[in-house]
Amino acid sequence: MAAGNTRQTDERPRHKQWRDLSLLFLSRGANGEKLSPEIRLEQMRMLVEAQKLPLPYAFPFLMVPYAACFINHVAWYWLAIPVMLLFFANWFNRRTLTAFTEAHPTAADVAGWERRFVMASGLFAIAMGSTAFFYWVPESFVLQSYVITALLVVLAPICLITSSYLPAFYATVLPIVAVACLQIAFFASTLHAALAGVLIVFTVLLAQLAARLNRIMLHSITLREDKSGLIEQLFKAKRESDAARARAEEANRAKSHFLANMSHELRTPLNAIIGFSEVMSSEIFGKHAVPTYKEYAQDINRSGQHLLGLINDVLDLSRIEAGRFQITEEDVDIVQVAEDCRRIVEIRAQAQRVGIIAEFDDNLPVVYGDARALRQTWINLLTNAVKFSPPDTTVRLFAQMEENGEMRFGVHDNGPGIAESEIEKVLQAFTQGASGLAQPGKGSGLGLSIVKGLLAVHGGRFELKSELGKGTRAECVLPPQRLKMKRHMARSA
Repeated sequence: MAAGNTRQTDERPRHKQWRDLSLLFLSRGANGEKLSPEIRLEQMRMLVEAQKLPLPYAFPFLMVPYAACFINHVAWYWLAIPVMLLFFANWFNRRTLTAFTEAHPTAADVAGWERRFVMASGLFAIAMGSTAFFYWVPESFVLQSYVITALLVVLAPICLITSSYLPAFYATVLPIVAVACLQIAFFASTLHAALAGVLIVFTVLLAQLAARLNRIMLHSITLREDKSGLIEQLFKAKRESDAARARAEEANRAKSHFLANMSHELRTPLNAIIGFSEVMSSEIFGKHAVPTYKEYAQDINRSGQHLLGLINDVLDLSRIEAGRFQITEEDVDIVQVAEDCRRIVEIRAQAQRVGIIAEFDDNLPVVYGDARALRQTWINLLTNAVKFSPPDTTVRLFAQMEENGEMRFGVHDNGPGIAESEIEKVLQAFTQGASGLAQPGKGSGLGLSIVKGLLAVHGGRFELKSELGKGTRAECVLPPQRLKMKRHMARSA
């Protein structure tokens, strides 16, 4: 018993080794590379698709007239054996294909289905290869050549059908060729040797063709998997972006709600602070006993005005970013608005010894837009220009028509300028260039971003051009759709 157990334990590992070797052969590609279970499963699907053609059904039915060609040389019962074998092999193959299609296998089921496909291919090879024995007529070289030629003809479509899955190709072609060569080997004539050589060379060429077709199909499978992976990544990125957008929209709603509440809560005490500080600084109810108190009241008033302006800017920017900035469209004289804003900023400009000049083209068209938004645009540009202009310099206002029908207006100053690398930066909210950072307390960095948003609401654009030490040109462009001829000009025409 001990000896029997020893033999049994020796045989089991050997059986497993043969099985592992067969599985290793099945999992290799045309170049010998190891294929993943997913790729092998896709190859089997392509093999099933290839056999949906009518061609595989033709083999059993063509076998009947083929067998009839030997009716005068071979007994009918020997002729019937290959025909029945081929019908059985075809039935088993059809059943395997149907079971595979209905099972919807996964990568974990690859090994079992590989064995079934190889078995179906082997049965077909046995059925076709049996003709080399049952239809062989020893005394007729012509009929022998006919048998070998028929096998060669069969190998060509088999190569096309099974090239997508090389294990099925080898399991079909090699047994047929081996059986034919074995039958030819019993005859030592030169003609039979030449026939065997033709068969072997033809088989080698078919194997190379199948390997090349298999590589092409492997490449297409790889591209398809890459495409599927990219599509999955795109869907994943879209889901993540949708979730991020939902979070951003929720945060934006929370911000808008917060700003709406806080603006009311802040403006109420600010109005009181500004009003009472103005009363105190004006000494309406009598002079201060200590003059310093008047200066404090003026500082409080200026700080309150600054804070109120900042709150208004934040609210305007919030509405612009949310796309909720409502404009009231009307006919606006851009020159008149510029002159009004000039008078507002004139006092501050004189205090800083900065001159303001205006250069407007004659007969400029009327702008169809929001007067308050255009006024705020002029004030923001003028305030920025005066704020950063050194003493004894000039700020230039201009408005002119372009050749393409657009209106260009804005402010040029002779200030310190902005580096080219910082131009995009200063157009962002709460951001200032190096000159602004070097002069703390001169702004919050909202003016230009608000101007850009107000121009965008009108369908226009804002252009900022500057060089260090050569001043800054802040220019606004309105499209022709926003321009209308002045009424008095239309009447005279």
